[in-house]
Amino acid sequence: MTINHQIRLACRPVGIPKQSDWSLMKEPIRDIADGEVLVQNYYISVDPAMRGWVKDIDSYVPPVKIGEVMRALTVGEVIKSNRDEFSEGDFIAGWDGVQEYNLSDGKMLTKVDTSIAPLHTYLTASPVLPHIPGSTKSENQILAKRSWFQGPQGQ
Repeated sequence: MTINHQIRLACRPVGIPKQSDWSLMKEPIRDIADGEVLVQNYYISVDPAMRGWVKDIDSYVPPVKIGEVMRALTVGEVIKSNRDEFSEGDFIAGWDGVQEYNLSDGKMLTKVDTSIAPLHTYLTASPVLPHIPGSTKSENQILAKRSWFQGPQGQ
Protein backbone atom coordinates (compact mmCIF):
# COMPACT_ATOMS: atom_id res chain seq x y z
CA MET A 1 0.00 0.00 0.00
CA THR A 2 1.28 3.46 -0.94
CA ILE A 3 1.67 5.98 1.89
CA ASN A 4 0.95 9.67 1.35
CA HIS A 5 3.05 12.23 3.24
CA GLN A 6 1.20 15.49 3.92
CA ILE A 7 1.92 18.77 5.69
CA ARG A 8 -1.20 19.98 7.51
CA LEU A 9 -1.83 23.23 9.35
CA ALA A 10 -1.80 22.37 13.09
CA CYS A 11 -2.44 25.90 14.40
CA ARG A 12 -2.39 29.49 13.19
CA PRO A 13 1.20 30.80 13.16
CA VAL A 14 1.93 33.83 15.32
CA GLY A 15 4.88 35.76 13.94
CA ILE A 16 7.40 33.60 12.12
CA PRO A 17 5.95 30.12 11.50
CA LYS A 18 7.56 27.38 13.58
CA GLN A 19 7.63 23.61 13.30
CA SER A 20 4.84 23.21 15.86
CA ASP A 21 2.45 25.11 13.55
CA TRP A 22 2.49 22.11 11.22
CA SER A 23 1.86 18.39 11.41
CA LEU A 24 3.39 15.75 9.17
CA MET A 25 0.80 13.11 8.41
CA LYS A 26 1.38 9.69 6.91
CA GLU A 27 -1.76 8.06 5.55
CA PRO A 28 -2.42 5.13 3.23
CA ILE A 29 -3.92 6.14 -0.09
CA ARG A 30 -7.41 4.70 -0.53
CA ASP A 31 -8.53 3.14 -3.78
CA ILE A 32 -9.33 5.63 -6.52
CA ALA A 33 -13.08 6.16 -7.02
CA ASP A 34 -15.05 6.79 -10.22
CA GLY A 35 -14.29 10.25 -11.58
CA GLU A 36 -11.03 10.60 -9.65
CA VAL A 37 -7.36 10.95 -10.57
CA LEU A 38 -4.37 9.93 -8.44
CA VAL A 39 -1.45 12.33 -8.89
CA GLN A 40 2.09 12.03 -7.59
CA ASN A 41 3.41 15.53 -6.99
CA TYR A 42 6.97 16.15 -8.11
CA TYR A 43 7.21 19.90 -7.42
CA ILE A 44 5.42 22.03 -4.83
CA SER A 45 5.42 25.82 -4.96
CA VAL A 46 6.24 27.80 -1.84
CA ASP A 47 4.82 31.29 -2.31
CA PRO A 48 4.57 34.47 -0.22
CA ALA A 49 0.77 34.18 -0.47
CA MET A 50 0.91 31.20 1.88
CA ARG A 51 1.41 33.61 4.80
CA GLY A 52 -2.00 35.09 4.12
CA TRP A 53 -3.67 31.72 3.53
CA VAL A 54 -2.84 30.52 7.08
CA LYS A 55 -4.40 33.61 8.70
CA ASP A 56 -8.02 33.37 9.80
CA ILE A 57 -9.16 36.26 7.63
CA ASP A 58 -11.23 36.58 4.47
CA SER A 59 -9.19 37.13 1.35
CA TYR A 60 -9.35 36.28 -2.34
CA VAL A 61 -9.41 32.63 -1.20
CA PRO A 62 -10.73 31.17 2.06
CA PRO A 63 -8.10 30.56 4.76
CA VAL A 64 -6.60 27.09 5.14
CA LYS A 65 -8.52 25.40 7.96
CA ILE A 66 -6.79 23.85 10.96
CA GLY A 67 -6.09 20.21 10.08
CA GLU A 68 -6.21 20.76 6.31
CA VAL A 69 -3.36 20.04 3.91
CA MET A 70 -1.46 23.29 3.28
CA ARG A 71 -2.61 24.84 0.01
CA ALA A 72 -0.01 25.02 -2.77
CA LEU A 73 0.37 24.90 -6.51
CA THR A 74 1.87 21.59 -7.65
CA VAL A 75 3.03 19.78 -10.74
CA GLY A 76 3.20 16.04 -11.03
CA GLU A 77 2.21 12.91 -12.90
CA VAL A 78 -1.06 11.02 -13.16
CA ILE A 79 -0.48 7.59 -11.59
CA LYS A 80 -4.05 6.29 -12.01
CA SER A 81 -7.11 7.80 -13.64
CA ASN A 82 -10.84 7.18 -13.70
CA ARG A 83 -11.46 10.29 -15.82
CA ASP A 84 -11.51 10.32 -19.62
CA GLU A 85 -9.51 13.54 -19.94
CA PHE A 86 -6.51 12.25 -17.93
CA SER A 87 -4.37 9.20 -18.65
CA GLU A 88 -1.69 7.44 -16.66
CA GLY A 89 1.60 9.22 -17.38
CA ASP A 90 0.06 12.63 -18.13
CA PHE A 91 1.87 15.54 -16.49
CA ILE A 92 -0.42 18.00 -14.75
CA ALA A 93 -0.44 21.23 -12.76
CA GLY A 94 -2.98 21.98 -10.07
CA TRP A 95 -3.78 22.93 -6.50
CA ASP A 96 -2.84 19.61 -4.89
CA GLY A 97 -1.28 21.08 -1.74
CA VAL A 98 1.81 20.17 0.24
CA GLN A 99 1.64 16.42 -0.10
CA GLU A 100 3.29 13.64 -2.04
CA TYR A 101 0.10 12.29 -3.63
CA ASN A 102 -3.39 13.66 -4.21
CA LEU A 103 -6.71 12.08 -5.06
CA SER A 104 -8.55 14.66 -7.12
CA ASP A 105 -11.83 15.06 -8.96
CA GLY A 106 -9.70 16.63 -11.72
CA LYS A 107 -11.56 19.97 -11.77
CA MET A 108 -8.50 21.95 -10.64
CA LEU A 109 -5.98 20.02 -12.76
CA THR A 110 -4.58 21.00 -16.13
CA LYS A 111 -2.42 18.91 -18.45
CA VAL A 112 0.99 20.42 -19.18
CA ASP A 113 3.34 19.83 -22.09
CA THR A 114 6.92 19.05 -21.07
CA SER A 115 8.06 19.32 -24.71
CA ILE A 116 7.45 23.08 -24.44
CA ALA A 117 9.06 23.66 -21.04
CA PRO A 118 10.46 21.62 -18.14
CA LEU A 119 7.85 20.36 -15.67
CA HIS A 120 8.86 22.67 -12.81
CA THR A 121 8.28 25.69 -15.08
CA TYR A 122 4.54 25.14 -14.81
CA LEU A 123 4.59 26.24 -11.16
CA THR A 124 5.08 29.77 -12.49
CA ALA A 125 2.29 29.87 -15.06
CA SER A 126 -1.29 29.44 -14.03
CA PRO A 127 -4.63 30.40 -15.57
CA VAL A 128 -5.86 30.97 -12.00
CA LEU A 129 -2.92 33.14 -10.92
CA PRO A 130 -1.55 34.80 -14.07
CA HIS A 131 1.62 36.06 -12.39
CA ILE A 132 3.57 34.17 -9.76
CA PRO A 133 6.80 35.56 -8.25
CA GLY A 134 9.84 34.23 -10.06
CA SER A 135 8.49 34.47 -13.59
CA THR A 136 7.96 37.24 -16.05
CA LYS A 137 4.62 38.23 -17.49
CA SER A 138 5.77 37.26 -21.00
CA GLU A 139 6.87 33.79 -19.78
CA ASN A 140 3.45 33.22 -18.25
CA GLN A 141 1.67 34.35 -21.41
CA ILE A 142 3.77 32.10 -23.65
CA LEU A 143 3.20 29.04 -21.45
CA ALA A 144 -0.50 29.80 -21.12
CA LYS A 145 -0.97 30.13 -24.86
CA ARG A 146 1.05 27.04 -25.72
CA SER A 147 -0.07 24.55 -23.09
CA TRP A 148 -2.60 25.57 -20.48
CA PHE A 149 -5.33 26.17 -23.02
CA GLN A 150 -4.58 23.37 -25.47
CA GLY A 151 -6.88 20.42 -25.82
CA PRO A 152 -10.34 19.68 -24.50
CA GLN A 153 -9.98 21.58 -21.21
CA GLY A 154 -8.98 24.81 -22.91
CA GLN A 155 -11.69 24.77 -25.57
